[in-house]
Amino acid sequence: MIKVLIRYAEIGLKGGNRRFFEDQLIKNIKINLDNPKLQVIKAQKQFLISAEKLNLDKLKTVFGIAWYASVIESEITTASIAKAALSLAEKNKTFAVRGHHNLEMEIGDIVRIKKKINVDLSNPEQTIYITQFNQKVLIFNQKLPGPGGLPVGTSGRVLCLLSGGFDSIAAAYLLSKRGARIDFLHFHVFPHSDQVLKSKIKIIIDKLFPWTLSSHLYLASYTPFQMEVLDLHPNLVNQELIVFRRLMVKVGEQLALKNHYQALLLGDSLGQVASQTMENIVAVDQAVNIPIFRPLIGMDKKDIINLVAQIGLEEVTNLPYKDCCSIVATHPSTKANLDKIAIIEKQIKIEIIVKKIIQDVPFITL
Repeated sequence: MIKVLIRYAEIGLKGGNRRFFEDQLIKNIKINLDNPKLQVIKAQKQFLISAEKLNLDKLKTVFGIAWYASVIESEITTASIAKAALSLAEKNKTFAVRGHHNLEMEIGDIVRIKKKINVDLSNPEQTIYITQFNQKVLIFNQKLPGPGGLPVGTSGRVLCLLSGGFDSIAAAYLLSKRGARIDFLHFHVFPHSDQVLKSKIKIIIDKLFPWTLSSHLYLASYTPFQMEVLDLHPNLVNQELIVFRRLMVKVGEQLALKNHYQALLLGDSLGQVASQTMENIVAVDQAVNIPIFRPLIGMDKKDIINLVAQIGLEEVTNLPYKDCCSIVATHPSTKANLDKIAIIEKQIKIEIIVKKIIQDVPFITL
């Protein structure tokens, strides 16, 4: 039987609703480990999980975990604890024993003598941890870092507009880390939505699943919009992209209201590209009444790319794929002109376009 001690992160700061967060974290651990019958024992600010087989690497993606460790469970006797400590201690490395003050010196002496290794309390090459858990003692020699944050499913539901680029991936990761449950909305220009599922979009959602625990995708064709803006007056063309981004959040808002999402999620970073200037972001926000979250708003592009690389999605993100914004306009205005936007939206009957798009949006579970 494999036993793993799990210490949680911010949940420890919660008060009367801590149990809600603990229960959600346990559910998420079972999902990630693909083991609904996982044995779980609770104690203060920690869990002990047990199973015949455990893939510990999967715990690296469970938001809410501060750190975890494979442990040996022992009776509260010096002989039993010492036996476990000796099995973990490596030869030819200095060591320290930490955690249970009454036993540190006694167990340390046994390990030092039996293993013939030196104690170094300041900078040990290995550390043996001893901690009490209910009526047992747990001994371990390695703390593996978790991702921190809050368990997915504790902070409401959000609809993420996923382009397939670095920004929307990073945004989905960061809001999932704050406990939001995220589903995805992707705008495409393919004749059939099945063609999207042969692209990198499906791969991205699959690879994000260990973090987001979501495999749900709405696919919206923006062909009705493209058809209506073909004959825009040249004086209005530089506002087309802003109108399109307003269209996307309008579609997102209607889907959110219909399917009980509380906010939209975008990967905007202030000033990164023409469509993400302050004026253009404000113009997009004014198109809807639902909140729009932008967790990347103050991040540099290199930091966004580094984050995506850190979670293992850089390679798939770099796969070729034309995102909708790059197709719609090549030279957008950096300053939204609300008068021109109003003219365009009236001319193309934007609310009718929104209805046309929504009526053909499939909801797919990957």
